[in-house]
Amino acid sequence: MPRIRFLISFGVAILLLTAVVGLVWVNFQFSSKGTRGNDFAIYWSSARTILFDGATPYGELASLKSQNLIYGLGGRPGDPPSRLDLPFHIELFILPFALISDFQMAQAIWMTILEIALVITVFICLRTSRWSPNPVVGAEIIFFALFSVYGLWALMLGNAIILTGLMIAAALLALREKQDELSGILLALATFKFMSVGPFLIFILLWAAFQRKRRIFIPFFMTFLIMVLISFFFFQNWFVPYVKAVVANLKYGGWMTPPTILNDIFPYAGNRLGWVISGFFAIVLLAEWWLARKKEFQQMVWTAGLTIAVAPLLGLPAFPQNYILLIIPMIFSFSILANRWTDTTNFVISGIIFFLFIVTWVAALLAVNEINALFFILPLFTILILYWIRWWAVVSPRIKADPLKRSL
Repeated sequence: MPRIRFLISFGVAILLLTAVVGLVWVNFQFSSKGTRGNDFAIYWSSARTILFDGATPYGELASLKSQNLIYGLGGRPGDPPSRLDLPFHIELFILPFALISDFQMAQAIWMTILEIALVITVFICLRTSRWSPNPVVGAEIIFFALFSVYGLWALMLGNAIILTGLMIAAALLALREKQDELSGILLALATFKFMSVGPFLIFILLWAAFQRKRRIFIPFFMTFLIMVLISFFFFQNWFVPYVKAVVANLKYGGWMTPPTILNDIFPYAGNRLGWVISGFFAIVLLAEWWLARKKEFQQMVWTAGLTIAVAPLLGLPAFPQNYILLIIPMIFSFSILANRWTDTTNFVISGIIFFLFIVTWVAALLAVNEINALFFILPLFTILILYWIRWWAVVSPRIKADPLKRSL
């Protein structure tokens, strides 16, 4: 019997290894067509700059190398600065890829890791929601994560935001399983792009403070401090150049916020209208944070999902390339719908996924400015569905648990 189990395990391992190698080969063929993952090209070039040139990964040399790799010729007027926007304690994780001299192979391996991470994120979210969907619905969710505009965009760019999403999903699962120390460590590892995940991290830490969960705080700050100290050990003066690089990228790409986007559409009142929208969502989010501060896991996850969805609309610099994070609150919302409408769940969820998939691709392909068009669609849709299921997610579980409230 043990031998049979060993043979089965060995066979499964061989199949998985073959699948991974095949995926790397497919991605290598994709990279060989001349497609450059702009984000990964910057990560890789910057890492090789510090390893082999002894220069800052946030400076002109690293920028020039990134431009040469992406555009074929760097330093031309009007080219994006293409500077590294990851803090150095995160860039350290890219250094092993910089040891691969062939960019196409490095990109293929990186894309494979991101694809696997995205699929694992879906499964972790399903586990956190304690939802086992119909295999067809489960396949549709994975397909949407990989091939929706936002998922495919992040994968093609080689965007590290996918790994951030994996850390966030795993941290929420650790909280559900009462593994607070592990959750704190994972949250510290999720600090890839603070503009996108900053509000989420702030909310989780505030919730943990009201819940007096010290076992989240200590591992979080210790892990973060250790990573930062290691980064300063290797490169003492990275912080100021990092900030300058982030500002340079933002100045070129524009601060994508509701005010700036609406000002392009309505030159007279768009800026004011955008700030009204951002202010409204900020007030709503703060109110939900206050309501959830002493609540149990279910309401915390709902509020965390709302925080992820609302973050791009708060007036902070945001980019649709990072919206793959919203797959987390979407799966949570689907799990609530599945518990509510058991007879029509598959039809409703499949319809939502299909509708959203088509609408976003139509906007991406037909809009005059596809980035502006895609800026609002997924956040607003996710907020809408979150408030649609809010009663069942937040209020209904407490009513069922409390006979007195149920009788009222």
